[in-house]
Amino acid sequence: MTQMEKSRQKWEGRTGFLHRQMLSKTMDDLKSSICYLAGPPAMVSAFGQALAALGVSEDNIRAEECAGY
Repeated sequence: MTQMEKSRQKWEGRTGFLHRQMLSKTMDDLKSSICYLAGPPAMVSAFGQALAALGVSEDNIRAEECAGY
């Protein structure tokens, strides 16, 4: 979500950039998870690399790049 400060609904979840350390602390059994990524190409690429570095198989990573928004 962008521009959370303009939302009428309060968000109490995590905020900020997604990164390897957050994933490894947050997700149980990450290596056997199926991960779905969608977003700008650079984000999808970086996040896919982070998942691979954590031991997630490329077969378990699904990605869709959404450029131009």
